[in-house]
Amino acid sequence: MPDITYHHILVLIAMSLAMYNYVTYLTGVMKGKFKPHMFSWALWCVLSFISLAAQITKDAGPGMWQTALMACAMFVIMVFAYFKGDKNYTRSDWIALVVALCGIPLWLITKDPLWSVILVSALDLVALWPTVRKAWGKPHQESPKTFILFGVICGLGFLSITNLSVTTGLYQAVVSLGSFATAAMILWRQKIIAP
Repeated sequence: MPDITYHHILVLIAMSLAMYNYVTYLTGVMKGKFKPHMFSWALWCVLSFISLAAQITKDAGPGMWQTALMACAMFVIMVFAYFKGDKNYTRSDWIALVVALCGIPLWLITKDPLWSVILVSALDLVALWPTVRKAWGKPHQESPKTFILFGVICGLGFLSITNLSVTTGLYQAVVSLGSFATAAMILWRQKIIAP
């Protein structure tokens, strides 16, 4: 029987919180309370799977379990966003989508997990733009709680990586910080704009 370390405990906490977070968010989407932007979720899905591949190549340990769950959940949310999400796609949303999609082949060209994770982390921030832009104008259509929990979940995923390096941990750190920043912006805008 393998030794259970704090890495295992942290990732189990992260995955439990993640399941709660994804179910709560999807319930809000199904009820029409939240309107996710499909571009962001589609890109996050692809980028999460790329990050997972890099973590697997560098044996990230239990921390990659959270990334695997995140990638699968991003796929499900992307599907729901297609049917129930915000359909107001602006020019800047399309630009963010094209920039992020053009960056993905660079990952294939590098053939180096470190550069892949650096590119994926930068592209994740680009992918955040459509959600930030939409939430700026319609902050009540997004859940700050979802982004706060997502920041905590990715932070716990980061802490549960046994072979921590830039390659295995950068993506989790960037997603965590980006999630906290997005939640802060949504909360601030919700105070300013009446529902």
